Amino acid sequence: MFRSLRSRIAILYASLMLVALASASLLALGLAGRAYQDSLRRGLESQAHLVANTLREPLQNGREPTVIDPMVKALGRDGQARITAIATDGRVLGDSVEDPSRMDNHANRPEVMAALSSGYGESARHSATLGYDMVYVALPVQVGEVTLGVVRAALPSAPVNQALSRLAVGLLVIDGLTMAVTVLLAWRLASLIAMPFAEFIQAAHRVVEGDLQQRIQVRDTGEIGELAGAFNQMASRLSETINVHSQEHARLAAILANMADGIVLVDEQDQVIMVNPAARRILGILEDAPLGKTFIEVVRDHELAQMVHDARGLPGASTRIVELGAPWRYVRATAKPLAGEQEGQIMLVVQDLSELRRLEMVRREFVANVSHELRTPLASLKALAETLQEGAIDDPQAAKMFLGRMQVEVDGLSQLVQELLELSRIESGWVALRRETTNVVQLVRQAAERLQPLASRQGIGLTVQAEPGLPELFIDGDRVQQVIINLVHNAIKFTPPGGQVTVAARASSEGVEVSVSDTGVGISPEDLPRIFERFYKGDRSRSGGGTGLGLAIAKHTIQAHGGRIWAESTPGRGST
Repeated sequence: MFRSLRSRIAILYASLMLVALASASLLALGLAGRAYQDSLRRGLESQAHLVANTLREPLQNGREPTVIDPMVKALGRDGQARITAIATDGRVLGDSVEDPSRMDNHANRPEVMAALSSGYGESARHSATLGYDMVYVALPVQVGEVTLGVVRAALPSAPVNQALSRLAVGLLVIDGLTMAVTVLLAWRLASLIAMPFAEFIQAAHRVVEGDLQQRIQVRDTGEIGELAGAFNQMASRLSETINVHSQEHARLAAILANMADGIVLVDEQDQVIMVNPAARRILGILEDAPLGKTFIEVVRDHELAQMVHDARGLPGASTRIVELGAPWRYVRATAKPLAGEQEGQIMLVVQDLSELRRLEMVRREFVANVSHELRTPLASLKALAETLQEGAIDDPQAAKMFLGRMQVEVDGLSQLVQELLELSRIESGWVALRRETTNVVQLVRQAAERLQPLASRQGIGLTVQAEPGLPELFIDGDRVQQVIINLVHNAIKFTPPGGQVTVAARASSEGVEVSVSDTGVGISPEDLPRIFERFYKGDRSRSGGGTGLGLAIAKHTIQAHGGRIWAESTPGRGST
């Protein structure tokens, strides 16, 4: 209410009047109070002079208090003031109200001290004898240069205070009535001043709502008229500018909508401010309204998010090949910081190279990696078969041993084929995740329970640490649990007897973080960045006879859920 122009003008006028009235009232009270005090002191001074003249002879003759006191009481009855006669040593010789013999020595009273030292004394203070505030005037009784004593006249200050209070109440009533009239007049005047601005505000709201034909009728030739004319010109130019921008925006939107490359524009706070249909298709953006949300919320890929973040510190564009999951995409991403009015914004351009990558994977990886992995078990099977053919089959014990080794090699080949098929399905996007609300803590505990017997047989401790109150996740529980089992199995495999494997679940800024830590041999720094690659087994100290596909499957499974997986390790101290 008090933010309107009318309210501010009315408050300003009323405030000025209030300050003026308050100043005048305070000045009047001050002047009246001073006048009352001066009148009171003059009256007391006159009475003190009269009493001093009357008591000069008795004091000069050295009369005792028994003579002085009756005279003082008689003089006090003739006037309204309280009269006190005081010797130069402070003894009370007479008082019109009290018995002087029971009164304290008055040598330390300020008005008495002033009268003796300067010939005149006054004070306004609380009377210890009477118990209320008094105004005192004291004069010395002198004969020539000799001071015989002090005469003091006093009156209560209450009547003066009461008179000032009545005056203050009267002034307050007058000020209140004046302020009431002032507020009404100020409000009326403010309404007249603010009335044209209400029309401006209404017209401005209509322009904001899209009515660019809104105009204000000019009725004044002064400042208000100039403002109305300027508003009308502004509305006309705004209409022309918006029409031009609308045409340019339509052309740009048509270009972006039909581009084969995806474009995502991110502002200074990493919020998406533009995304074209190609980017939705390539990046698998499912958000109906991605604008205004953070880049990681929309794209759900940490590598691209890091790339956009790093681009802010680069002078030019940076390009990287990125693999995306669910559905799998192989893209060339280029992040470029914009300049000029768009400084601080990042434009991400993505090109879909998935089909080319798929052909390359079929031609290279399958031939190279699979043939390499098949060579060793096939050579072993051939050697075992030749040994049997050369006569070992006639020895039952040797034949049984060789057949058992052949069975192990066949099982290894079967596992390799199964994992190859699983990895191929995940990477190709043919695997549909069966997502459902899942208790992560229960998932972790079940995975640990399945491998507890293996850990116990190898003399390794296996514990689970889970924060209470972790949120449930919408995931494919079976596949995520298989990832955890694979990680725990690897940790047990590479941890010596007496070691410890810990599975932990905790809340993080990105959701829920599950870690598997061991006290094993660790991973060398040169192997650590590559452990999630297909068929990569690392150094010999961690060789365990696996296919080298487990961690690759784990990586793609987690990425298919929109998460990320990474490893940390110190050689000789374990891995996480």
